[in-house]
Amino acid sequence: MNQIEISQLPPPEIVQQLDASIPRDRMLARFAELMDTNVPKAGDPLYFAFSAMGEEVTRARQEFQDISLENMVAYATGNNLQRLADWRPVEKFDTETDDEFRRRVQMAPESFSTAGPDGAYIFHALAADEDVQDAYPDSPDGFIVDLYILSRTGDGTAPQALLDKVNGYVSKDNLRPLNDKLTVKSAVIKPYVIEVELTLPNGPGESETITQATKRLQSLVTETHVLGGQVSLSLINAAAHVQSEGSDSNVSFQPVIDVNILQPAASVLCAMTEAPYCTDIIVTQAGAV
Repeated sequence: MNQIEISQLPPPEIVQQLDASIPRDRMLARFAELMDTNVPKAGDPLYFAFSAMGEEVTRARQEFQDISLENMVAYATGNNLQRLADWRPVEKFDTETDDEFRRRVQMAPESFSTAGPDGAYIFHALAADEDVQDAYPDSPDGFIVDLYILSRTGDGTAPQALLDKVNGYVSKDNLRPLNDKLTVKSAVIKPYVIEVELTLPNGPGESETITQATKRLQSLVTETHVLGGQVSLSLINAAAHVQSEGSDSNVSFQPVIDVNILQPAASVLCAMTEAPYCTDIIVTQAGAV
């Protein structure tokens, strides 16, 4: 099942966002009309007053826009997301992030069916236990269903106790179709190491650059640790090729000139029954130029 990541879609514009100069100019023109006078110019105290009011109008519009988005599953966070989930109903696990919980909330309509469609199998597997990070049903033949589970713990290999729990949950009479022969299996884990050398210019700030590169690579590793995850060399290069964004402006920083990927030798590409798992991230400086 190819699920759209709704949180990555551009948010709708609930309230038109205006430059502060637009409401300022409107108020200045209205003031001149009501007072039967010329429009105040820059330098006039009234001009500065209306400029400040224009900024407040713009800020209020942005705040209303942000509040409105918190009423949508795609963009809600924290308690707002949980209250929206109450309508499904879906309960959040203690260990779930908002994005992981959002995925289950989005998939909740799949639960209206028994675990026949692939989306229903995935939803019910994710609801079986909070240790289930990802799931994928494969039907190699007829009514045979192999349900692959990725665990949150360790490298993602699902222990037998978790497999048994998922099997028992999904096999409930009101969930699993009678004709399906279900087998719950652990995902196949593909371990790899990321090792990169960064070419940096002369000057202080190498340690901050390496720290930022490591953080970005860790984010990449986390995002791709899913069933069917793809860790391409181009993604590794992009994550390690950091510039100034994300660094503390008060800390010396050197932008990366080039990235030499030592490991992995090739992209780590996984089938939907497999998941990549990074065992180590090594970032070093190749030398100043």
